Amino acid sequence: MSEVRAFRRSSRARWNTVTGVGLALVGMLSGCSGTQQAADPSRDQHTAPPVVRDTAPAAAPEAPIEQDLELGPVTKGSMREHAAKNAWVFDAKLAKDGPKTMDIGQVEARGLTPIDLGNNWVPYIFTEKTAGAEDQQANTYRERYIGLAKNEVDSDGDKLRGSERNYLELYGIPPTIGVVYDEWKNVPDVEKCLEEANFDPTVFTRFQGTIAYKKTRGNKDVRKAKWLRSSLKKAMRKAKLDTSDEQLAAAKDHPKLGKKYAAWRELQDRVDVIDHAQRRFRCEKLFPGRSGEGKFKPGIFDNATTHALAAFEKKHKIMGWGHFKRDNLDALALDQNTSMHNRLLRVVEERVVSGAGILEDGSAAQWKPDFTWTDSNGKEHGLRDLATESMAAVTKALNLETPESARESLDKLAALSSDKNFDQLVVAVRLPQLPEYYQPNMAFNVVIDRGDVWYDFPYNDEGKKLAQPRKRRPRFTIYTTYRDQQIPLVRWRTTIGSWRNELNEGKVYYKYKESDVGPRVWKEIVAAPTWIPPNTTPPAELVRRKWKDGGVKTVVNYDEFGPSYTSAYGLVAAYHIKEIKDKEGNWKADHDNGIRTHGSVDYMSILRRFSHGCHRLYNMNAVRLFSFILRHRDFNREGQQKLGYGRKFEYEGEEFSIRLATRGYKYRLAEPIPVMVTKGRIKGKRKNPMVGYIEKPGVDYTGEGDTEGDTEGDIEGDTDGSESTDVGDTPDTSSAVETPNVQPPPSL
Repeated sequence: MSEVRAFRRSSRARWNTVTGVGLALVGMLSGCSGTQQAADPSRDQHTAPPVVRDTAPAAAPEAPIEQDLELGPVTKGSMREHAAKNAWVFDAKLAKDGPKTMDIGQVEARGLTPIDLGNNWVPYIFTEKTAGAEDQQANTYRERYIGLAKNEVDSDGDKLRGSERNYLELYGIPPTIGVVYDEWKNVPDVEKCLEEANFDPTVFTRFQGTIAYKKTRGNKDVRKAKWLRSSLKKAMRKAKLDTSDEQLAAAKDHPKLGKKYAAWRELQDRVDVIDHAQRRFRCEKLFPGRSGEGKFKPGIFDNATTHALAAFEKKHKIMGWGHFKRDNLDALALDQNTSMHNRLLRVVEERVVSGAGILEDGSAAQWKPDFTWTDSNGKEHGLRDLATESMAAVTKALNLETPESARESLDKLAALSSDKNFDQLVVAVRLPQLPEYYQPNMAFNVVIDRGDVWYDFPYNDEGKKLAQPRKRRPRFTIYTTYRDQQIPLVRWRTTIGSWRNELNEGKVYYKYKESDVGPRVWKEIVAAPTWIPPNTTPPAELVRRKWKDGGVKTVVNYDEFGPSYTSAYGLVAAYHIKEIKDKEGNWKADHDNGIRTHGSVDYMSILRRFSHGCHRLYNMNAVRLFSFILRHRDFNREGQQKLGYGRKFEYEGEEFSIRLATRGYKYRLAEPIPVMVTKGRIKGKRKNPMVGYIEKPGVDYTGEGDTEGDTEGDIEGDTDGSESTDVGDTPDTSSAVETPNVQPPPSL
């Protein structure tokens, strides 16, 4: 990994230059230092707002709540400009007799952290003004984000119909606390429904295994289970045993009936899982149609049940694979109050992480459990999980530690909010002290390890898939530099490119989509970015089916283009730029090869598949990451970037038009963040990617081009048919992980 070590040395040197002599120039240039800043033609010098810089947190004076402390300037991370103006203090020292209201500035001066629990909260990337600066710029996606979180609109901005709900935590948009509160208030009705349906949660803990969706198997399983049960009862009657339902288990240890019982019980357990899951889905109104109660066949894993299962998984932030397996079975076994408690804590955690301006989630500590860094006093520290630590403090302060206490506390918190339902509410809590490396303007650098890379074509001459296992997966790591130490903050899964579908002369071919290797920089962060589809995109990928105006219609796939949480670039993206320099190291030009680090709703690709070359992150992680960077790096808020893109195309004999009005909401970093993409471990015979279009096995290329395009057959996963082991992230152990090779759930 010599390339990474050299990259880190250069990153430290570059940052030391900027933070030393260069700091004096940053303010004058309103952006990057040196030749690059002055010569960059893409920068609008006369309209760029001033660089916004945070300041180090002041010491927290011990003063009674009635005493006003002198306030310094408003800093970038401050909430003093929040519309609420005041926060409710939950602190044993300042509010011994219960929560007290206090000016947010006074809260911050005392070392407490204000946390926005209101329904109009947005992550930092969707703010429209920087605290302490005159840089107000409307963010057009902000209103959509809030509407989605409130369960008011769908991804297109259309009002939700009937029982429709947005379960978007996995996709970077958690529900408002008001939504969770309303759901929890409805729990008694759900519990009554479950009781009347004779719902039995023990069926989920009793069953061991996986139930995959197959169109024809469900009916067969139900019929066979009935036959096996009837056969067992017949044999029990012959043996003069009680055949009542309560006594069937008596055959379990019978010398002649044990095998019959085991065969029936094994299959009946599968049917029971589906049956009782359907009962819960119906009571929670998760089925499509009929006000959430749906139309389904009990015990049969039908299409309606797959949709309900997908909704359940999204509601409980489970990365589903379209079948029943241990994680969703465990969630189905939970009682309603525990499920709601877990949901509430996940939502509150996003508010806590945002309010505290932190990122560390324990992933770096898991990767390097023995890593230490040294503070200015020579004391060594290990890597921390600030998200969990801070959440523990808030959970205790707000009395959210158990389902019972949390439900009671929600009533009390709602009473403190402006409309009694969390329309506007800010609380203040004392959080654990941040590490010393948290500074007003932090030095960051990123390393993306491509892991195991296969350039060989994954089919043989007979069209059979070849095994190309990956033991080392792509990983994203962000570091901060402090006192010449490279400290990892988080380490996450990501993606690299591979073989993908691409249109050429009316036919769909395979083409290898490479992830650029070597040093790059991030110069800008774009919230709610749009993806402009290249001309090589098959027309079938430019449209989608949607219920609209009373029927299912084919519409332009704006979900893919954005701005949308479902877009190809997700909720936020950073552009990988290659700087072209002369022999003396002076900047000459920027080269953008279209590679991004961005959010994505396609968590399956991040778990085990590929991208078109970009480095995908889970949307919720991308939102945390880039909000954190903006909180701790100088930037210019350039705002909404206008775009006048239009395109017409035909699909199945119908003409469609694409219109894109914005590229997204841009933040330009005052100083670029270095990014190193490693070569990885090249596997197989080829050491470089194949160039050009490769014919897909089984496709006839002799006829005229089909402009509609065959979009089936993207090479999405490891071609050995199994999930590979992740090497290097679990200390001192390595074990195989068996995961069925299935397609995403129907909702994706």
